[in-house]
Formats: sequence, C-alpha cells, structure tokens
Amino acid sequence: MAASTLNPRARRFETERIHASTTVLLLATIGLGLYGVGRLLGSNIVGTPHQSQVGSALAFVGVVLVVIALVLHVDHLSFRIGRSAVVLMCLGAILLSVGNLLSVFNMSPLWFNGPGWVLGGFGLAMVAVHKEGQMKTALAEYAAGSPWQLRVTVHASFLSLITGAIGLIAFGIGRMGLASVPGRGPLVLAGVGWVLLTIGVISHVEHLVPRIGLGAVIAAILAPIFWAANFLFNAIDPTSAANNVFWRVCLGIGTLLGALACALALQKKRSTDR
Repeated sequence: MAASTLNPRARRFETERIHASTTVLLLATIGLGLYGVGRLLGSNIVGTPHQSQVGSALAFVGVVLVVIALVLHVDHLSFRIGRSAVVLMCLGAILLSVGNLLSVFNMSPLWFNGPGWVLGGFGLAMVAVHKEGQMKTALAEYAAGSPWQLRVTVHASFLSLITGAIGLIAFGIGRMGLASVPGRGPLVLAGVGWVLLTIGVISHVEHLVPRIGLGAVIAAILAPIFWAANFLFNAIDPTSAANNVFWRVCLGIGTLLGALACALALQKKRSTDR
C-alpha cells in the first residue's frame, strides 16, 4: 500500500519501524557484547592468565561480527544514506578489525584504529552530503514545475551528522596521535571527539525514541559518554598506573551499553513487526 493512502496511525507505524533485519541487529548485539567483554577481560580486573590476549581475541571477533552486520545491511544503507558513506564506513570497520587483530599479538593497533575511526567520520559527513543532494534535487524539481515531493531518506539533522562526523574524525586523529605525540593533546582530542558524538546522538533523540525506544536511546547516549570519560580522565594524569585498567573498563562498559541499545532495538522490532 502506498504511504499516501495510509491512515495517520498506519503512516506513523511505517515511519517508526526499524528497517534493519533481526539478523543484523542480533549480530550487532553479539558483536558489541563480545567487544565489551573482551575489553573488560583485558583490563586485568578478573585476574586470569592470558586474559589480555583472550580479551583482544574476543574484541576482534566482536568487531568482525559488527562488520558482517554492516555488510548484510548494505543495500538498505546505500539507499538510505548513500553508497559513498557506506563504503567509507565499511572500510573504517575493516581497519578497526585489523587493529584489534594486531592487539591479539600484542602489536600496537593505533595506526589502524585511528584511520578506521577517521574513515567512519568521513562516512558520516558523506551522509550529510547525500542529504543535501536530495534536498537540492527536490527543490530543483519543484522550481521546474513538478509537484512538491520531499524525498529525503536521511532523517538525521545536519547538526547530528556534522557533530558526529567531527567527533569521529577528532577521535581517530587523537588515536593516531597516541602513537607518536607525547602529552595530553591526543587524549584530550579523543575525549572531545566522543563528547561531540554524544551531542550528535542527543540532538537526534526526537527521531530515535519512537524508532528504537527510549531505553535503547538512553543506552546509546551513555555509551559514548563512557568512551569520552576514558580519554578525558586519562588526560588529567597521563602517567597514572591505573590508566591502562581504566580505559579498558570504560571501553568495555560503553560498548556493552551499545550492545544493550541494539538488543532493545531488536526487542522492539520483534514486537512491532508482528
């Protein structure tokens, strides 16, 4: 049935349904969960032998599952946010996977993780470009005499997209800086990056709540806050011996909150798609 023939209640249901499949959401939930558990294991809070390598291995598997979820959703994402954005995000996720694989062998992942996040940021920026192009096309058609039809598939505002993009790019640059630049600068930049990403998520709350549910949105907001706290607290005292434990705990909790958000979104999809 065409969207124009739906009654208001049915139209609202259509616009608020979750387009990702249950498989995609399940893989994302498991992947983020494994990554979070892996980071917590790597923090030495449990005290088991070889837990750092086990934690890195779990984190690697988790990222791979998230990449698979992204690939399975690529057709809809390409339609929704543009193929250029999807390609950049997929490449970024692959680099993150390689970085986590290096961690399994006690090698530095920074020169892979950093560019991975930067590519993700540029991918998010391309979403804004895609939205602008759709708006320009609609205005041009209307100016040419066609009936007004605003076919914009990107629901996020430019504020959400730009702050999120700048945040991811700043975080990625900060991660790369940790490999070569001494001092607090890279830590502050990485922390500010996640603060900006949090602002981007918060500014998109009005659309996200009816789409994935309030609980999932709260978890999605808390997740980048924990990631930001990790780097900002480390920036206060970069020489503290507790930093190595603290950053893994923050990453673990933050990512588990992301997994919770995906799980709640999956629950809502199952209840609304009946």
